[in-house]
This record gives sequence, C-alpha cells and structure tokens, in this order.
Amino acid sequence: MIGIDFYNCDNSSTTTTKGLDLVFCSNLMNKNRIINLSRNRFEGPIPNIIGDLAGLRKLNLSPNHLEGHIPASLHYLFVLESLDLLSNKIGREIPQQLASLTFLAVLNLSHNQLVGCIPKGK
Repeated sequence: MIGIDFYNCDNSSTTTTKGLDLVFCSNLMNKNRIINLSRNRFEGPIPNIIGDLAGLRKLNLSPNHLEGHIPASLHYLFVLESLDLLSNKIGREIPQQLASLTFLAVLNLSHNQLVGCIPKGK
C-alpha cells in the first residue's frame, strides 16, 4: 500500500501501477480515519488545506523533510486523536489553536526546530 492507511475498511480494492500497490477504500465514512505519510521524504511546508480533513483521527507525517511551521488550520481537525510530526525541520511556535483539540491524546513534535511554550487548553 502507498501513502495512506485505511483501517476498518469494509470494501476495498487494490490496483497495481508501476510496481506499486494502491488500495482504494469505498467506505471512507468509517470512524477510524488514519493518514500515515511517514518515511516518504516529503519536503516543503505542511499545506494549510490539511485542516479540511475534518474527520481525521490520526495523522503521521514523521520522519520526512517538512519545514516551515505547523499550520493553525489543524485546529479544524476536531476529532484528531494523534498527531505525529517527529523528525522534520518544522520551526516557529506551536499554534495556540491546537489547544482546542480536546480529543488529542498523542502529540509528537520531537526532533524539530520549534521554539516557545506548549499551548495549554482547558
């Protein structure tokens, strides 16, 4: 499988293209939406549009070569439980908006270039 892991997918199909197996899930409305893009050597900033993935529960972007900052748009991921940005080149401060993620239980930001304090929520 490449890039995205779909767990508890009731109906999936696999297509092989250029030696890569691509798994397509036709039941994307399940409760366990997980995106695992770890170890892909991605470069550049984390796109702001990632905040549009409202049903996302787990996001793993470690380790890559991502840089820039953590987008404040991540606070739109209301049901996010796990965010792993380990071993990238992300800098600046952690956005205060992330404190509103009340389901966030796992946050791994180690081995980056972050500064400042960890935001505190309720």
